[in-house]
Amino acid sequence: MTPLAKVSPDILSAHLEGEAVLLHLGTKAYFKLNATAAAIWKGIEAGEDEDTLVARLVGGFEVDEDQARTELHRTVADLRERGMLAS
Repeated sequence: MTPLAKVSPDILSAHLEGEAVLLHLGTKAYFKLNATAAAIWKGIEAGEDEDTLVARLVGGFEVDEDQARTELHRTVADLRERGMLAS
C-alpha cells in the first residue's frame, strides 16, 4: 500500500467532532476542515492509499465511488497548494 500523500512536517492538527483544524507552523495560518476534508486528512495521517481513502468516504458519506474519488483529488490538490502536504 503506497500512501496517497504525506503530511508536511510544518503542520499540527487537531480533530474535533467530525472536523479538523490545521496550523501551518511556517505561516501561522489556521485552516478548518469540514467533515469530508477531515476524513481525508485522517486517512492521509494514517498513510492510507487512494482506494482506502475512497472507501473511507463512501462508507462515511452519501457518495458513490466516482464522487468520492473526485472529492478526494480536489481536496488533496487544495491541501498541496496550501502547503499542508509534503511534496
